[in-house]
Amino acid sequence: MIPAKQNEDRQLQRLAAQRQLYATAKTVFGWQIFLSGLVPVVFAIIVLSNPSLKGLAATWGIFIILVDIFLLTTWQKRLRDLAARIQEVFDCDVLDLPWNELKAGKKPEPELIKEQSDKYAKWAARMTPITDWYAKSVGDLPIHIGRIACQRSNIWWNAKQRRRYAVCVISVVISVVVIVFVVSIGTSTTTEDFIIKMVAPLAPLILLGIRQYREQMEAATRLDSLKDHSERLWKDALSGKSKSKLTRESRNLQDEILENRKKSPLVFDFVFQKLRQQYEEQMYFGVEEFVAEAKKKGI
Repeated sequence: MIPAKQNEDRQLQRLAAQRQLYATAKTVFGWQIFLSGLVPVVFAIIVLSNPSLKGLAATWGIFIILVDIFLLTTWQKRLRDLAARIQEVFDCDVLDLPWNELKAGKKPEPELIKEQSDKYAKWAARMTPITDWYAKSVGDLPIHIGRIACQRSNIWWNAKQRRRYAVCVISVVISVVVIVFVVSIGTSTTTEDFIIKMVAPLAPLILLGIRQYREQMEAATRLDSLKDHSERLWKDALSGKSKSKLTRESRNLQDEILENRKKSPLVFDFVFQKLRQQYEEQMYFGVEEFVAEAKKKGI
């Protein structure tokens, strides 16, 4: 049921719309990095040779922090929330779970899904296919058990990706700060001069890097907790827990998956593409092991 249903046209349209919304959010995030990261670094380098611009550099740093907090971050959050709810529509249909309006709100309008999926179709060839979202092997299991394996695989993938990304982000920020600090040692005469010339311009970059690292690690920690819960639910399934109870527990788990998607920061597509093949192979292997375990139990 799951392998066939996930590749229906309406489901692929939903995945396409979700990807388009995330892509738009990542574009906003890209501008955020440019304005908060690259421009301040350039300012810091320029100030080293032209100290008269230190006031302008400091002003830019403060201005971008405000723009970041009140505009860019809010815009990203709205796009991320909408993408997560479209993904929730897909999951509820494919995994045969009821829609929880209390947690997810109203379902996204079909016109919006059509609009966003059409936009995605224009550049979809550059991305990995959206078919076979979940491993085909779950089709060998009853839906109330197969969906648990799907939920766990989704959680595992997400946590693994975010931890690696968080380490890369903080490493880049630390490297930039150290380089600029070393270069500035010979040009700053006082602590006040150093703060105005170096710290103020780089403040948006430092703030963005720390926030990204913290949010990615927090998301990974939440996902680890959800993975543990999904594995306990899997044990309950193998021990013969009733279909109705397993469905209710899966719905509760799905609520937390949705909440995590809404809260989690973005990961750029080039990172996803780089990690995809390795992690996808590991994920499919993990699902196949779970399916084999279920079959051994006579399920």
